[in-house]
Amino acid sequence: MEPRNETQTLRKDQEILAFLRVHGSVQSAGLALQMRRRELNLAAIIVFMFMNSAAIAQPEVIRCLPPEVPVTDLPEAVLAEYRAEIAAEFEAYFAAVSTHIACLDTERNRALSEAHRATEAYSTFLNIQPAQKDLP
Repeated sequence: MEPRNETQTLRKDQEILAFLRVHGSVQSAGLALQMRRRELNLAAIIVFMFMNSAAIAQPEVIRCLPPEVPVTDLPEAVLAEYRAEIAAEFEAYFAAVSTHIACLDTERNRALSEAHRATEAYSTFLNIQPAQKDLP
């Protein structure tokens, strides 16, 4: 082969390889994007299932959270310096405790009502005659 023909052939081969590399990288980029989307969708599904299972596992929320008692086991100098702020914290605590006790009373009434309904349902259940079974 002549050097000129070899150069032309080499150039054509390089162009073909360059096209294949670019085309392949575009395909692999598209594949990577699809895989990334798939990974994100899978992660979203897992998070959704985790949140859903947590909600199913704990259907009852804690209705009455107690307020935090203000801290007084501090050095005397700190207590003296922040006396007004600590007094305000105690006033807020006592107001919150009143609300908390009212919440507990409401929750107690709800629980007693639920227990009463369950007792009535059980009483009705006990008064139902058992089905006759054919014994062999």
